[in-house]
Amino acid sequence: MELTSSARWDAAADDYQKVFLQGQNSYNKAIFQYWEQNDMLRPGFRVLDIGCGVGKYGVLFAERACDVTLVDFSPEMLRHAAENMAQFSAPWRTYCCDFTKVRGDEPIFAEGFDFSISTMSPAVCDVETVRKMSAITRGSCFLSRFRSWEQPLRNEVLRRAGEEPHGSFDDPEGECESMIRAVREAGFEPQVKTVDYNWSDLRSPEEMARVLQHGSRTLHCGTEALIRAARSLSDAGVVNDAVYTTVAWISWRTSV
Repeated sequence: MELTSSARWDAAADDYQKVFLQGQNSYNKAIFQYWEQNDMLRPGFRVLDIGCGVGKYGVLFAERACDVTLVDFSPEMLRHAAENMAQFSAPWRTYCCDFTKVRGDEPIFAEGFDFSISTMSPAVCDVETVRKMSAITRGSCFLSRFRSWEQPLRNEVLRRAGEEPHGSFDDPEGECESMIRAVREAGFEPQVKTVDYNWSDLRSPEEMARVLQHGSRTLHCGTEALIRAARSLSDAGVVNDAVYTTVAWISWRTSV
């Protein structure tokens, strides 16, 4: 994954918030069950979410009375995260930064954490950031990465707009293996579990065009071409954007 300008993620924040407002899904529940069954997470833990987005996991940590720190480099993502967390009395805070550039000894990280996560985020991306994440964590760390990704309707929209279909990720399997190696090179033994994660989003053609412009490499076609292509595949003005993936859950202990 490439960490690009915060403006790109600011532009996508409303779409992330829309998905958040649809409620938690079976995948979210399964990942929390995995953490709790493997003694990574307990009520009251100090928890760090690096690349938190709009705080979809933050609210679940707060429900467990955890002390939650949410980090992202998109101010707009964090604005939504603060709105979503406002209902909770458990301690929480947001911090806007590029985790690849922080030292790790900033006051926000000074007390350390019992559990740190970074799910599908480019903020933890190499040996250096794995070490940084581990150094501020006294218990367990967790990363997730896509191993495979199929999005057939997206590809057909691109074809009809005159674009060559391409994956959302250039080499998900390769990137996943790279992160597993990074954990080992940082001095830890990763535990890896691969799970299926499939979902679908109902979008208007206009929303589909916006999502494609955010999630794709440089496109040659314009917005109107994408909207027309999406409309040609819509049913009653709605497209069903189904995604089929496998995900690697990568975890390690920083202390025994």
